[in-house]
This record gives sequence, structure tokens and C-alpha cells, in this order.
Amino acid sequence: MADLTSITQAKLSVFKKAASPRQQLGCDKIAGFFYLKLSSGGAWRLRYTDLLGKRRTATIADANVKPNQAAQEAISWKAKLRDGIDPLSYKEELAQIQREEEQLKAANVYLTVGAFFDAIYSPHKLDNYRYGAGTLKVIKHNFSHLFNRDMDKLNSADILQWYNKRRAKGIKRSTLVRDFGAFKAMLNYAAQPLKGVSEPILKVNPIKSLTLPALTIKEQDELEAHNEKLSHQRDIFSNEVKQQIHTGLTLYADKLKEQRRSSIAHGKSHLINLDNLNYPHWFIPFCHIARLTGMRPADIYNLKWENLLFNQFNDQTTLTFTPSKTKKAENSRKVKFPVTGELKFVFDSWASQQEQAKHGLIFKSERTNKSLERKAHLRHWKHVKALGGVPESLDFYSFRHNFISELVARGVPVLTIAGLVGHKDGSMIAANYLRHDETDIANILSNLNNFNEVSSAKVM
Repeated sequence: MADLTSITQAKLSVFKKAASPRQQLGCDKIAGFFYLKLSSGGAWRLRYTDLLGKRRTATIADANVKPNQAAQEAISWKAKLRDGIDPLSYKEELAQIQREEEQLKAANVYLTVGAFFDAIYSPHKLDNYRYGAGTLKVIKHNFSHLFNRDMDKLNSADILQWYNKRRAKGIKRSTLVRDFGAFKAMLNYAAQPLKGVSEPILKVNPIKSLTLPALTIKEQDELEAHNEKLSHQRDIFSNEVKQQIHTGLTLYADKLKEQRRSSIAHGKSHLINLDNLNYPHWFIPFCHIARLTGMRPADIYNLKWENLLFNQFNDQTTLTFTPSKTKKAENSRKVKFPVTGELKFVFDSWASQQEQAKHGLIFKSERTNKSLERKAHLRHWKHVKALGGVPESLDFYSFRHNFISELVARGVPVLTIAGLVGHKDGSMIAANYLRHDETDIANILSNLNNFNEVSSAKVM
């Protein structure tokens, strides 16, 4: 085979030894073809004019390629130019295609529900969401039977089968809607390009537009009954219930103090005597804060002493925080709650009982010195209800409902209430709390009847 280039292997060897970096060994047979000496090795290059008339230089082979092979590549590039193809652009396009294929191949490793859940979605939820672990637990509990399936192969039958099975076990519709929403959100996330990756793992969420089956007549009746129950939970506490709560908290404090005295008397002298403390247990100020602010339990758990901001110019303390429920939302609203009266007494009294009351969590575990478990208050609330005779059906969240209902009844503007409880607007309050008390309605109707009676008498 005749040499395609004037650069022989012998000439190349001599050039590599004698040449300095950046020197070129040109070819007499192929215009623009040359070998470039580099500080470490070298490269075969081709200088050419592209289709737009621009001079370009491209690396067409590395130093390990022999002269004739490199020359063949140069001739191939020139042939492409004659055919109207820019070989450098073509090379870049091929490299891009290869990169995308490699990314797609890597992404396909996580195409199964379980692989994506474990490797991609779990770290995302745990790193970016305060209660991400709870969401992950919901998904795994409900949909682990689909973990071996490819996400793009899921269909409505898979969801319908899950729905019917869970409904047969008596799971509430609202719970099923929540669980399905968590699973759908994961697939929506899989259909978005991840950071540093041009293509998403899942091209289209196959259940994105899917909704759960319509409520049956029985379920509609159950939902109406449930909503009716919720509406009563939003009623203002009666004076009797308020007294029962007060009694329960007082008796619970007395019980804890008595238990501590007994422990000390039986040899545990290292324990602190609780008799002179306003609050012998964290739950008591925790409960008062819920009662006086309407805060969600999760937000009270997250409170830090740094959230209490004192303004020396007006001698006013303000509780400032962003509700955890909306913290990740774009329209999250920061709550600024004035700390006065009984609420100030609660914070001051609890602070006086703490060794480090200026930093960190306001309520934390005495054992671990870290955050309390998010449902830790429920056990103590159960004791308080039993001691005070509080209705068993009254859940702890009712403090929030009562707070909002009290403000509505006193005529506080809806937007002001929304700001105090962390709502972005007043729509939810208007829909669920802005209603007349049953006694008020009865009085209105009674007055209307009296008016009608007087009018009838005048006509007669």
C-alpha cells in the first residue's frame, strides 16, 4: 500500500526526539495535515476551512496512531467537507450523542421504582424536607409491591388494585388520597432533569393525570359525617371544657411533683425537687403555648429561643418563625406573634427553669438533649384529659381550632388572624371558621319571629 502521507514513521521518530513542544511536522501530500509535538506526547491535526469559510484546526487522532492511519482519517475528513459535512461539528454531535446515551444508560439503572426510591428520592427527601422520613415511610408501606417495576411501565390498573385493597382494609379516603399523592409526587420528581443531567430518568410520569375513583355513596355519607365532626372540633371551647383543661394540667403537675417527692424519699436524692417549679414537665408550657398561640404542635417542637426577638426601643418581645408546613413553599409566610401577658409569663417561667435558655431548642429531650419525638405530647395530653375529665374526643390540635374560632368570634379581621396562624391568606379561615354560633342563630331567628308577630298585629 502506497504511503498516503509524506510523514514516514522514521521521520516522525526523529521529529519526536528533536522537536520542541508546539512544533509541527507538516505533510507534503495532504494540505493542512500535520503532527503537533506537545509537552507530553503529541497529536495528529488537520487545518481546514469549514462550510462557512472559517479557518478551523481539529485534532483527528492521538500520538499512538501511525502516520498512514492518521492520513486516512484526514482524507476522510476532507471527503466529508466535499459532501457538505463539517467533520468537527459532526464529531462534536457524535460526542454529545454518546454522552446522552451514557447518561441515559446510567439513568436506566434507577428506572425501577425501588432503585429510584433508595438511591435518588430518599436522599432528596431526607436532605431537603424536615419530615421527609415520614413521607418515605408512607411510600414504602403502600407501594413496596411495585418496587421491582419500571416506573414508565406503571399504569392505572396498578393504582386501582392498590386502592381497592387498601379500601377493603378500612383505610380512610383522605389517607388514601394523601398516600397516592406522595407516590405521584415521587414520579413527578423522577420526570424532572436532575442537577447535572440533561435528561430526566423518567420521560413522562405515566400516572400524572390519574385520579382515584369517585366516592361511593357510602363513602360520601362517611365523608359528610367526618366533616360534620371536624366542624364541631372548630367550635369554641365551652367554659366547662376550659375549666376541665385547667384542672387536668393542675392535677398533672401535682401528680408529677408527688412522684418526684416519692422518688427522692426512696433514695434518689440526686433528683431535682419539683415543688418550687411552675412547670414540673415540659408538656405543661408546651400546652399553654398551643392554647395561647394556636401554633401547630410541629412548630412548637421546632421553636428555638432565638425565635424570641426583643425590641429594646418599644420593650416588646415578638415570636418570629416560619411554619414547617409551608417552609418549602414559595409563598411561605413568616409569623410574627406579639409575646405579652400570659404568653410572656409562660416563656419567662420556662426560661427561668432552663440552664441555657438563650440558645437552641425551647423543648428538647432531657435524655438526649436533642429534638423530642414529634408525637411525644400525645401521651401527656391523654393523662391531662383523664385527670381533668376532658372529653376523650378532644384532640390536641383543637387548641389551634379554638384559638382561631375565638379570634373570629371577637371580630378580629380575617387577614390579621391569617397572619398570626401562618396562613397565606384568609380563604381557609373564611371557609371553615367564619360562621355564626348556634346560639347566635337561634337569637336571630327568635328576633325575626318577634318582628313578624308585631307586624301581623299592626295589620290586624
